[in-house]
Amino acid sequence: MLTRHHTGTRMSQMVEVPAGAAMVYLAGQISDDRSLDLEGQTRNILAKIDRYLAEAGTDRSNIVSAMIWLSDIRNRHAVNAIWDDWVPDGEAPARACVEARLAEPTDLVEIQVIAAK
Repeated sequence: MLTRHHTGTRMSQMVEVPAGAAMVYLAGQISDDRSLDLEGQTRNILAKIDRYLAEAGTDRSNIVSAMIWLSDIRNRHAVNAIWDDWVPDGEAPARACVEARLAEPTDLVEIQVIAAK
């Protein structure tokens, strides 16, 4: 279905979606429990993404693109370690990870994905 180019563990440089494929666009997801540390918030968000994708009839292997916002870019290594374990082998989406001021000081990470069905 999807054709991934220049794919590594963490991301693909390009992902092609066949014409006519249905797409699922998730809003930016934050942790349901903002008292969690960075790793806890990241795991909570990825679990939410799994649930939403399943509800739409797809899964993480069909993620085309991901955007990760961090309150502190120095935390990218911790988030990347969790992300790398979560992304299926050979199915890494196109991805960006940047620092941003998030909506609340207790928000440490926000993740948005777009997936094909």
